[in-house]
Amino acid sequence: MTDAAGAVVGAMGIVAAAATLANGRRPLAALAVLLDFLTAAGLLHLAADPSYLRALSAGIVLVIRHLVTWTLQTGSRDLLPPALGRRKG
Repeated sequence: MTDAAGAVVGAMGIVAAAATLANGRRPLAALAVLLDFLTAAGLLHLAADPSYLRALSAGIVLVIRHLVTWTLQTGSRDLLPPALGRRKG
């Protein structure tokens, strides 16, 4: 049952991300929406049949989600913060 629910949540995530992209034309925001739904789907799959591979895949999605969220919050186009001591000019 939870496997089917995870598949439905994943499909809903694709639809919601496409709607976000069509409405706002912001790819990072659409990616954040998709990753939120994929996180929920991954946790549902993990609850259905706990295994190391499913836990690893859920963890990878969470790391990517946090990186995208950080990028959206800082307004930065860079994936990582600039190097220390680096000057513009």
